[in-house]
Formats: sequence, structure tokens, C-alpha cells
Amino acid sequence: MNIKKAMPRVITALILIAAVLPPFIIGGAAIEVLAVVFTLLASYEIASIKNESKPEWLLAAFIAAVIEVLMHLPLNLFAAGISIFLTALFLLHIVREDFTANQTVYTFVIALIVALAWRGALRIYDGRGGGLTMIFVAVCCYVCDTGAWFVGSMLGKHKMIPRISPNKTWEGSAGGYLLGAAAGLIFGLLMIKDLPSSLIIAASFVLPAVAQIGDLAFSSIKRAWEMKDFGSLLPGHGGVLDRIDSLVFCLMIFNALMLIWGV
Repeated sequence: MNIKKAMPRVITALILIAAVLPPFIIGGAAIEVLAVVFTLLASYEIASIKNESKPEWLLAAFIAAVIEVLMHLPLNLFAAGISIFLTALFLLHIVREDFTANQTVYTFVIALIVALAWRGALRIYDGRGGGLTMIFVAVCCYVCDTGAWFVGSMLGKHKMIPRISPNKTWEGSAGGYLLGAAAGLIFGLLMIKDLPSSLIIAASFVLPAVAQIGDLAFSSIKRAWEMKDFGSLLPGHGGVLDRIDSLVFCLMIFNALMLIWGV
């Protein structure tokens, strides 16, 4: 493992943790502000998929507005919001020759993923969860992500899915999963008392796997668009979407688990 190569990634990760940890703990207006900031940055990257040097500001603003609306729509209006958004995107495709069908589908899917993730995050704070539950989800996600990177760098020999992510290995995947599950289980059972233990146990084993699915899903999208990263804002990590690819999937699935458990 190249220590010099790893340092920008580690430093950026520490800065991100320092920036997002207080809102995660406080919740309320702080998490809303964090959601707005990440939504704006993610929308910029979504709109810049074809050329980051020539961003489409109006499209980025439209995507950000849609994500914000979908985040807060009552459940009985959520399908209506999705339908209007999808129709608007296809209308844009029809009237603009350069806005391709692939870009239409890509924009819809990524924006919907981000919106569903933030709905899950806000529900954590509105329900019986709270800051510690949000941190639990992040622990399952990022311990797996970081553990897979370190274990893969040191021990990785067998390529996992080269057609999607040439550098990922089965050794890194297994190591990241085990570390993420163990960290989540320990943190969750010790720190979270307002949710059923069965939910925490299930989530501890499910979320690290989901984190890797999210990572591979976004890697597949980048592969299809022939780009290395969604952006260049975060040294060693790429763009915002590169950093939250695993987390958005984990938030969606944890929200699903909370609904299944009835909490």
C-alpha cells in the first residue's frame, strides 16, 4: 500500500467526518442544511455528467429543486412527484437533441436515489432513531468501505468484478464486510437503545453488503459514461457522489428495514 497515495484520501475523509458529524448528532435544522448542501453539490455533478467543465446550471438547479421537493413530499403525493419529474425529463429529451435518452434515465435514477436516501435520513430523526442511529448507518457503511480499501490494498489478489471495478478484490470485499458488520453490531448494540435489538442486528449484517452494492452500482454508471469520478471536489475521493454512493443505498435500505420492523 502506497502511504503517500493514501494520505490525501485519509485527510479528506477526516475533514468530511468533522464537517458532517455535528449535524448527524444534532439533527433538526442542522441535518436539513447538510442535506441542502449535499443536494446542491450532487445536482451539479448529475447535471455535469457529459462535461464537468461546462456545467448546466439551470438543469442542476432543477434537479436540486426536485430532490428537495421529493425529500419532503407526504407519502400520498410521492408517486405524483416522481411521475411529474419523469415526464419533465422526457419532455426535455424530446425538445433538446443533446439531452439523450441515456442522460434522461441517468438523471432520473440518480436524483431519485438521492431523494430516497435523504427521506430515509429525515425519517431516522422523525422516528425513534436520532443522531446515534444515523451514525450507526454511517459506521456500517464507511467502516466497510474503508476496510475494503485497506484490506484490498494489502491482501487483495483475486479480482471481484473487473468489468465494473478493476481494482476491487474478493479479499477486500470480505474484509470490508466483516469489519463493517462487526463495527456496526458493537456500536449499535452498545449505543442505540430506542430501536429493537433485532433490527440493529439485522441492519449490521445487511448494510455492509448494501454499501458494496451501492459502490459497485455507481462504479457501473461511471464505467458506462467512461469517466473516472463524478467530480473533483474531494481530493482522493473524486466528487460528492463518489463519496456518498454507498451511504445513499444504506440510508434507503435502513429506512426499508425500519418500515419492515414497524418503527
